[in-house]
Amino acid sequence: MRKYCVIGYPVGHSRSPQLFERFSTERGLVYGTDVIYERNEIENKEELLRFVDELKTGIWSGCNVTMPWKTEMMQYMDDISDIARITDAVNTISSRRGKLYGDSTDGRGMLNPLKDVLGKERIGAMVILGCGGAARSIIAEALLRNTGKVNIVCRGINEDMSSGSGQNEENSPKPPSNLELTLKMLSRIKSGNTETVFVDSDDHEGIQAAIDEAEVLINSTPLGMADGHGNENRLPISESIVFDKRLIVADCVYNPDETLLIKKALSSGCRTIKGIKMLEEQARCGVDFLLGRY
Repeated sequence: MRKYCVIGYPVGHSRSPQLFERFSTERGLVYGTDVIYERNEIENKEELLRFVDELKTGIWSGCNVTMPWKTEMMQYMDDISDIARITDAVNTISSRRGKLYGDSTDGRGMLNPLKDVLGKERIGAMVILGCGGAARSIIAEALLRNTGKVNIVCRGINEDMSSGSGQNEENSPKPPSNLELTLKMLSRIKSGNTETVFVDSDDHEGIQAAIDEAEVLINSTPLGMADGHGNENRLPISESIVFDKRLIVADCVYNPDETLLIKKALSSGCRTIKGIKMLEEQARCGVDFLLGRY
């Protein structure tokens, strides 16, 4: 029996076991006999190194990776997909004959459902709210699919663009911001004819203009998530922003099932894609990679 798991800290909330059981069963495997999937909470680097050894020796046939190990696991890969190389992160790892192969399916998780709703693969123009890890996966996938224009809305555009590499008040190095990491990622992508534009999250007029020309709006921020801190009562954009009914609105947040953004879109007559759809699609792609059916 092949053993798989999800690693991260924490992972008690992860839906990966249920999704793996569902999709592996759909592919003709008997869950609990052919394959099994567990949660594997890894809190520190020492535990991670032990797990990598277990992967290489075949104790585990593969794993999904969540925070905080998506970037850290890159250094242990023998080979990675193009999208993992561009985003410098993996969320799915397959172990085959002692070698580790990594992929990132987050971007496909969002853009595959969009393709179904749009009826075509190429998006003319899109707006993505946020530039964190999930956003970078979606942006990279969008550029690889030759999207016409990607408007990236995030905080501190003017500040980060003018501050260079950045030092803190004590003149010591500080971790790169999400914007800096996104700029670094974009420098690694041969984006063809895709235009990328950054819009500050406080520039409501700029955001409205970007949405007016877009086919698709995607929220990759945690705003709208039911996390106990009131985020579920916040929109990721100003309430004054107007949606045309031709816009497709997608949300990466899957709890609650219908976020404030999705409700706003529905009230405007827009087509929508809920976060659960993205979660299921990236999991489906991940299961195919784990089982060697990609």
